Amino acid sequence: METSRRDLMGLAIGGLGVIGALGVLYPIVKTLAPSAASLAGALVEVDVNSIPEGQVRVVSWKGKPVFVVKLPQGLQWGGKAKEEKNSKLLQGQNAFALVAVCTHLGCVPLWKPQGEAEFNYPVFHCPCHGGFYSPWGDVVAGPPPRALHIPPQAIRDGKLLIGEPGFIKELT
Repeated sequence: METSRRDLMGLAIGGLGVIGALGVLYPIVKTLAPSAASLAGALVEVDVNSIPEGQVRVVSWKGKPVFVVKLPQGLQWGGKAKEEKNSKLLQGQNAFALVAVCTHLGCVPLWKPQGEAEFNYPVFHCPCHGGFYSPWGDVVAGPPPRALHIPPQAIRDGKLLIGEPGFIKELT
C-alpha cells in the first residue's frame, strides 16, 4: 500500500497538533503542582530556649515567613481584640508560631515589643495599612479581616516543632 501526499500531510499536521497540545498542557500541570518551597521544610525545629523572652524569631515554613514568639511568663493582655480566637487556642503557651503574613493584603507585620502609638503593650504592626495584632496574632485594630494563621505545632524537649500536630493540630 502506498502512502499518498495527503496521508503524509495528515500525519505531519497531527504530529504538530500533539506537540502543540503538550506545549499547552505542560505549563498548566507545572503550575498546579506544589512548589519545591512548599514541599521543603514541612517540619521546622526551633530551639525556644535560645530566644529571649518578649522577642520574636522569623523562620521559614513551607515557603512562608513564620514568627516564633516567646512571651514573658504571665504576660497580661492589656488590650481588647476584635475576636480572641488565637489567644484562646494558644492559652497556656508562652512559645508558639504564627504565620507572618497579614490577613489583609499579605504584608509582613513588624514586632513591636514596647508597643506602638496608642498601644502600650506588645503588638504586631502591619505598617502598610495600619493593622495591629495582639502578641497572639488576634486583630486589635485596622483593616485585617481575621487573626494571623497558626501552623500546626508541638513543643518537645525545649524545641518548637512547626508542622507537627501537637497543641495546634492543623493550620487555622
